[in-house]
Amino acid sequence: MDLILIGLSFVFLSFYFVLFKMKKNEKSFNYRVFSALAGGLFFGGVIQYFFGTNDQVVQQFSELISVFGSGYIKLLKMIVIPLVLVAMIAAIMNVDGQKTLSKISPKIIGVLMVTVSISALVGVATVYLFNIEASNLISAAGINEAITNREDKLIATQAFLSNTSVSDLILSIIPSNIFEMLTGSERTATLSTILFGMFVGFSILKAKQYNPEKIQPFIDFINGAKEVVLSMVREILKLTPYAVFALMTTFMMKNNLFALSEMGFFLIASYFAIGVMFIIHFIIVGAFGLSPTLFAKKISPVLLFGFGSRSSMAALPFNVQTQKEALGVDEETANLSATFGTSIGQNGCAGIYPAMLAVMAAQVMGIPIDFFFILQLVFVIAITSFGVAGVGGGATFAAIAALTIMGLDISIVALLISIEALIDMARTALNISGSMLSGLITAKTNNTLNVETYNSEDYIVDSK
Repeated sequence: MDLILIGLSFVFLSFYFVLFKMKKNEKSFNYRVFSALAGGLFFGGVIQYFFGTNDQVVQQFSELISVFGSGYIKLLKMIVIPLVLVAMIAAIMNVDGQKTLSKISPKIIGVLMVTVSISALVGVATVYLFNIEASNLISAAGINEAITNREDKLIATQAFLSNTSVSDLILSIIPSNIFEMLTGSERTATLSTILFGMFVGFSILKAKQYNPEKIQPFIDFINGAKEVVLSMVREILKLTPYAVFALMTTFMMKNNLFALSEMGFFLIASYFAIGVMFIIHFIIVGAFGLSPTLFAKKISPVLLFGFGSRSSMAALPFNVQTQKEALGVDEETANLSATFGTSIGQNGCAGIYPAMLAVMAAQVMGIPIDFFFILQLVFVIAITSFGVAGVGGGATFAAIAALTIMGLDISIVALLISIEALIDMARTALNISGSMLSGLITAKTNNTLNVETYNSEDYIVDSK
């Protein structure tokens, strides 16, 4: 067993050497990330084929390489709250007047709300197009102890949501202790940081009107802090190809992709819905007179990272950088759209997934799915999309919230947790695309988009 573990480790590190040589040979960042993605899927698939998913060797090797994959995700999460805080303060305090700020935020949130509503409709249509029956999933999965335990935990979450009023949810966003907020431990930590950062930035704008000389040192400090944080981000992003290879290897080792045919059918349907929503994103880009092809090419490195990491929050720094350097979005809009997109209007996690599960739950309960049901569902999904955590598992909470408000049974959520991680990869990429779309459209309509940068073929954002 020790020899097998050593052999697997040697192959793993050998691919790291290949990635290193690719960088030395000046292969593009996009090329290296895609190579790591494909290599990790293949390597992990081979390990699963020979050893299965529960073998002791697999468990030990997974624990060993978690340092590279999970460690990288923790590095990104470590930098997210400081980045959100300084970026939000800087974005607001550096705008040319309060009127400019009022032109950015509503448009970003508006685009996110429109696209998440569209994604909900796509999710509903997909259930009928693929003729997915929740009863088939229940019979395929069976009732076992693991599913029962999952359902018990979800019911506890549902009870919490049922006993929490709308006013309580709103008040939870307002931080009572900024130091506790900065730990990022609460579900609403990102939204709370956004709110606090906006408040500080707006206060600086007001103070500049009365005492510009006294406030200037603090402005210089924030701008300097932002540059330091961005430098940290650039250093962390250099590790992306290595982390993606480790994450994909672990993913393929620990997930049996073909365990249940009915769940596999739902997986295919989910990817179809996500693909349709990507096409809608590209159509929206084209409707505003921009090239959808360039948009797809330029955001692909960020989408690949989101696909591997399953965290739009972890991808936030890469998102901001790509919007500014590849898409030509102004800094204020890029910071706001990327940050809002981690917790508001996520097209995949808060749109498509809850909508599909709501329709399936209604089928089981015999509830008629008519125009008014769909209208109510879209409205509920749009509202509950505020505050969905941009990390793996956020879609589960979004689904529970939507089903609870609609008065639907949440058992279907417990059944699908088995393949949730498989769907979450593509959902995360869609979430990121939605946030970048909101930044692009807002900059275009505000005439702050650098069209020359957008139309440039030199679109790859690299960290060398």
